[in-house]
Amino acid sequence: MIADEVPGQDGYRDELAYYKSVGTWGYRAKQLTRIVDTMHFAPSRASRLVQAADLIAYLHRRISSQADVDDRARRANEKLWERIQPKVQHSLTWYP
Repeated sequence: MIADEVPGQDGYRDELAYYKSVGTWGYRAKQLTRIVDTMHFAPSRASRLVQAADLIAYLHRRISSQADVDDRARRANEKLWERIQPKVQHSLTWYP
């Protein structure tokens, strides 16, 4: 698992280790068994794949939150999303 660099990386790694060994919490609690390594952090400027994931998350958030008040920005983001959306498997957020 690779993610963009953020503050508190060790805490995220600890949480992932807990979810792998003990399990998540909530009404659909489960143990994470398909992640074989820890979480790795890389600067997005060094990875096109991390940049792509950032772009997808950014566009999804901007569109779903209706944060754009400028019609030009909204239309531009929607036009970009039209190209990405056919590849999206699901757009739910999971909070472990």
